Amino acid sequence: MRRLTLLIVCQALFGADMEDETGEVDEAVTSVINRFEIFGSPWPSLSRMLRRLALPGSRQAATTRAKLDAIIFRIIDERRRSDVNHNDLLTMLLQAEDDTDGAKTMSDRQVRDEVITLFMAGHETTANALTWTWYLLSRHPEAAAKLHTEVDAVLAGGLPSFEHVPRLRYTEMVFAEAMRLYPPTWILGRRPVKDYEVGGYTVPAGATVIVSPYVMHHDERYFPAPFRFEPERWTEAGRSSRPEFSYFPFGGGRRRCIGESFAWMEGILILATLAQTWRLTAVPGRRVELQPGMVLRSRHGMHMRAERRGELKRVLMTTG
Repeated sequence: MRRLTLLIVCQALFGADMEDETGEVDEAVTSVINRFEIFGSPWPSLSRMLRRLALPGSRQAATTRAKLDAIIFRIIDERRRSDVNHNDLLTMLLQAEDDTDGAKTMSDRQVRDEVITLFMAGHETTANALTWTWYLLSRHPEAAAKLHTEVDAVLAGGLPSFEHVPRLRYTEMVFAEAMRLYPPTWILGRRPVKDYEVGGYTVPAGATVIVSPYVMHHDERYFPAPFRFEPERWTEAGRSSRPEFSYFPFGGGRRRCIGESFAWMEGILILATLAQTWRLTAVPGRRVELQPGMVLRSRHGMHMRAERRGELKRVLMTTG
């Protein structure tokens, strides 16, 4: 799932320019994420202390980050010198103008920062959301059967497209419920720029405020039997019965994830595409446990058997 979502985000960002480099990009992005879990701690003093120690892991992260930067800056440079409109997100970033600053465009460094943000937000998180979704469908064959029935009826044997997304309602409900039980971004940190009053308390400027979608998503006030997988929670009536921030897998407010709409579309279309042909079941005897870090991973990966629907042939594969 991680490799698939990386291919998709590379295609959306750069068209076909990075197709031959996805292996190197995957290694670099994964390494940066792994190091961020230590050096990107929400406690600034701890992060600064770890960086000053110059541990081998931090030097490795710098090396992999430099490799990723070299690839991105090369593509940016090639695009700036090209007259071809590649019709991708990088083209849009390079053409974007700030009307409040004399129609100024972004520097290479600013474009690079935007690209890295989209890599991190649109790669590992979506891969983990899909991995947990396949796991839950494997554990609940009745839900998998409903999803397959919907996919067959809506797609009628064709490939899914953007136009199919509003009609894949049960598929969306399954994805929403999976992100309730296993939100990829399971914890969020914010620092107020000035003192803020909330609930009778004063949060001082510069303090670190931690909120957890995982904790809120398992609050039985809003989700009865909170550890039970129930896609039917996400009917229109079910959604409207709960307060807005009882469910926030993509954060909220001005810092809400910029890629939320893309992630919903991507997740629904991937589920529909694969479920049209395959039925995935968890391999018996494999340990499944949470590994909370920057994202909520499965500590031992997620080993699945892929069975082609309508056939007996089985292929051993791994997602996650």
